[in-house]
Amino acid sequence: MPNAHFVAIAPARLPEDREAFRYSWPYENAFAAAAWQRTQDGAYWCRALPESRDELAGNSRWPAFFPSPICITTTWHDDVTHVEKVVGASIVNRFPYVVALGYCREPLSSRHYVRRTFMQAIEASGRVAVQFFMPGEQLTALMNAIATVPEDRPVQRLASSELAVTRALAGTMPVFRDAYLVYEARLVRPGRDFEGHDINAQPWIDFGSHRVYFLEIETISLREDIADGKQPLHWRSLPVWRGGPGATLPDPMLVRRRGEILARTNFVKTYHPDYVFPGPGTIAFEADDRHSGFAIKHLPPLSEDQIEIDNNRARWPCFFPSSVALITVRGRDGRLGGMSCGSTTILARHPLTVAICVSYARINERYAARGSLDLLDAADRFGCGVPLYRSDVLSAITYLGNVSHRNDSAKVTNCGLTMRELGGTVGFAELPVHYDCRIVARVPLGTHCMFLGKVENVLVRADLTPDNPLEWCPWAGSLAP
Repeated sequence: MPNAHFVAIAPARLPEDREAFRYSWPYENAFAAAAWQRTQDGAYWCRALPESRDELAGNSRWPAFFPSPICITTTWHDDVTHVEKVVGASIVNRFPYVVALGYCREPLSSRHYVRRTFMQAIEASGRVAVQFFMPGEQLTALMNAIATVPEDRPVQRLASSELAVTRALAGTMPVFRDAYLVYEARLVRPGRDFEGHDINAQPWIDFGSHRVYFLEIETISLREDIADGKQPLHWRSLPVWRGGPGATLPDPMLVRRRGEILARTNFVKTYHPDYVFPGPGTIAFEADDRHSGFAIKHLPPLSEDQIEIDNNRARWPCFFPSSVALITVRGRDGRLGGMSCGSTTILARHPLTVAICVSYARINERYAARGSLDLLDAADRFGCGVPLYRSDVLSAITYLGNVSHRNDSAKVTNCGLTMRELGGTVGFAELPVHYDCRIVARVPLGTHCMFLGKVENVLVRADLTPDNPLEWCPWAGSLAP
């Protein structure tokens, strides 16, 4: 791995259209609750979870930062359009192409209320449209409508947004005219994975406060100027910590070792925190037809006998904002493993639940059974660290995402970050936030297995403060000229 991986990176400010949507954490008094305690060495704030119902009623915000994108979802039933936002929508399986959406089903607070009407409409229609907006007036109006009009008044909520809807370009669902990207999806149906095992017996699971729906994407509609590369999208997938501690210079011998191992790796998944679509390192959007200013791609179900497919064609067919995390796991025999996971999200608030999706089906070099899978299957816990936009962390993401335990059994030690005990798991000292999770469920979905981790401890570096915060924008936008 070349030394250029460790050149200091100074990410530019977000483009002006997204600056108003920038989120900073921690907010004032984020650690004021008595449940937050400093670790013995003073390096971290630590909070045990889950909280009590009374604590949640007073403040049900997530106890710590996680870089979750936001989407707008619509469904339709009895001639009524329902609209709701979803924080943390995630692609959780590649074949079939499945998105997971979580909606609150238990009353926790005014922030986390039951989305009963919306969920009833999903289950009656069996369909959802997942939509993305550019930051701007239309998005502001829609978010305000969702925040101020109760979800059991869907007609008034839609009218309050003053945004027009139309029939989906490739279906019958209503979608917003101002969305630049629309995923049309239906509830998954029972099937079998590549190994012949039954999957998707139910299209949703209830976990604590949330119901998580699994929806197979059938059609993607992308605005033509984006699809043609005339106005590419820009997505910053990691938070920035401008006042955070600087990276220490890596051991030159460690850099050389990592480079040698990466050179022997069959297939390298590149990672860029500033992601441009379409652009270098991505595939083109392969439209099947065009209509009303949109390029449209249909995703037919994968035939059961199609096992080996082209590496590039196995990539996600279009942009979908996704959170990456650094996952660590220690097997019951003491072996330590880790990986970077690009399908990591928070799916439930109480108990706070982190979901990671790990490939288990052998499809090609890009999608194959991960070495960490055996460790996760034999483990009780995993650690989930929140990466940041910094050169040493980017190098670790690349290394952990590409190197197998077969090539480096000590890859967690060799990734370049500093290991330390954090709660009941191992994490990395350089990362600002760490979630210590107990594995409570495993859900095979076809090509990937979802591991649900109930968060039992959250640890936040003590030098992450309101005056020295993480900065994050959950929305993509046009690439600045």
